[in-house]
Amino acid sequence: MRVTLQQFWLPFDVYAVDYKQNRPELVDRDSRTGEQLRSISAEYFRSMDEHARTLNEKFGKPVVFVVPVGQASIVLREKIIAGEAPGLTRQNDLFRDDIGHPTAPLQALAAYCHFAVIYRRTPVGLPAPTSLAEYDAALNRLLQEIAWDAVCANPQSGVHR
Repeated sequence: MRVTLQQFWLPFDVYAVDYKQNRPELVDRDSRTGEQLRSISAEYFRSMDEHARTLNEKFGKPVVFVVPVGQASIVLREKIIAGEAPGLTRQNDLFRDDIGHPTAPLQALAAYCHFAVIYRRTPVGLPAPTSLAEYDAALNRLLQEIAWDAVCANPQSGVHR
């Protein structure tokens, strides 16, 4: 049996485990840089990987695998900042609301990350989901490439090139 553990992007772009009780101030996601997002997320990413490692040690074999959606989402946001994400002009285009519920491109990115971890193969070349029909095919390929790179870069995913 293999268990996947999804690492997500941070609600409100802040690492606050009590955000439901103490709602953070609204954030202008378009003002964030990739470096800022990595800094804000570093403790969360570290703790997620450590949790998976601890569980795997407890079971004596790798059974828990991290799906690095949060790390992939930062790369996508950097591509948007650089003007390299076809059809996406603002980081806010990825979110439906302040807390960070995803729009179709971010949903597809998450799905591609899961595909890569579950099947241990690249999602590059898969057909675009119908939810991306309004976007250029180049965006679908970019999402697939970002997902594959993020999964391969995270040792806790269990996937290697």
